[in-house]
Amino acid sequence: MNRNRFKVGAISAIIGVISTLLVGLTASTASAATLECNIGRTTTGSPGTPSGRYLYLPGHSGGSFHCWMAYGTRGAEVEALQGAINHCHNSIPNLVVDGIYGDATRSAVRAIQTRAGIKADGEYGPNTYAAMSFPAYRIVDNVFSGTCV
Repeated sequence: MNRNRFKVGAISAIIGVISTLLVGLTASTASAATLECNIGRTTTGSPGTPSGRYLYLPGHSGGSFHCWMAYGTRGAEVEALQGAINHCHNSIPNLVVDGIYGDATRSAVRAIQTRAGIKADGEYGPNTYAAMSFPAYRIVDNVFSGTCV
């Protein structure tokens, strides 16, 4: 009889632990999803952006430019990151702007992070955004103006 109570208690405890882990996993997955990048565009209203210019930036759909990308991310937001590295970070070899966050992009981001003295994990997030410069494009003809902000 006591053995059965022990078994039921042990099973209940295991189910409780698994439930807690699943809830935590779901919550962390949901919060990570909210930090995924989209492509953003900011105009002259942004500090440091030259008049008549705009920046394409990896950003969050909520309007913040604090988002997260890592190895395996694909899309226009990766192209914006790769273009920024090519235009504004001359000491890093040029990347193929293909929209794929692969080995070369991860290595370039690590180099920027190392130079900035931040954690060099090769992932793009708020600290990397703050450490980077981005190219300014002319509003009238969508051409890189030669200015990095």
